[in-house]
Amino acid sequence: MPTRRAALLATPLLALSRPARAQAWPSRPVTILVPFAPGSLPDGNARFLAQRLAPRLGQPVVIENKGGAGGNIGAEAAARARPDGHTILFGTQGTHAANRWLYGALPYDAQRDFIPVHALFADFNILVVGKDSPYRDVAALVEAAKAQPGRLTYASGGAGTGVHLAGALFAKVAGIELTHVPYRGTPAALNDLVAGRADLMFDYAVTSMPLINGGQARALAVTGQERLGTLPAVPTVAELGLAEAGTMVWSGFFLPAGTPAPVATRLAAETAAVLAEDEAKRWAERTDSTRLQGLALERFADFIAAEMERWRMIVAVSGARLD
Repeated sequence: MPTRRAALLATPLLALSRPARAQAWPSRPVTILVPFAPGSLPDGNARFLAQRLAPRLGQPVVIENKGGAGGNIGAEAAARARPDGHTILFGTQGTHAANRWLYGALPYDAQRDFIPVHALFADFNILVVGKDSPYRDVAALVEAAKAQPGRLTYASGGAGTGVHLAGALFAKVAGIELTHVPYRGTPAALNDLVAGRADLMFDYAVTSMPLINGGQARALAVTGQERLGTLPAVPTVAELGLAEAGTMVWSGFFLPAGTPAPVATRLAAETAAVLAEDEAKRWAERTDSTRLQGLALERFADFIAAEMERWRMIVAVSGARLD
């Protein structure tokens, strides 16, 4: 049996070992949980970040895709994960702003169940049609939609996604009726757009530009405030008199509530360092994205609070509702 003296001597050693264990994070591979399908914009961004974070963390960083319900299934899984820093959620404006207003009830609380770590990228949509589409510009598309309400279909990578909301908002602002067709992920939606089984789609540059450059799709407009560098001839919706149809989607890293503060602080610092790298700058240029630098921890939380109100208004204007 250990003596009382040995026990007393062990006490300060145990106290010293606790912070040492905390500082050892991560002690095993880290998983970035992406609540969307492989091949989607969030998936591509997450894989880029995982590759850059791994050497900084000293552990492999792997991607786990858990799509469905506009990101809610994956977000719920992340909220229930062990809060030790080894599961990171790649959240979006959907999981942490829009879905609160889109769905009658969520299986998680976006503010209570997560620690906002760092914002990542902001992206804009491109209104695209297939190469054989009869619509050469937005005016022709709107005219056709007004002539036959509900006949034109717009594809998305899933109900409740930013692409879905962008289409619903555009229809509301343009005063037309479009039929939404959700798919299980962006690649499937784009396949049907190219094949002519869907009339249009509000996609992201990273997934639609290869099709546009390859002549399989045409870009009619972009939802950002400025034209995209890769599509200088394509107007913004604001230039077309549809400024209220402008949208911006964003992403960020989140940890389950209860994760030790030093872990969140270190992950925020490492993420900030990755976003500041030249490689991240080049990645953003290739994908027509904007790096959201300087939005970490408390500042990111304030940003999310403002975005919740913004997306409440967008959902209300679009009339979209998912139960």
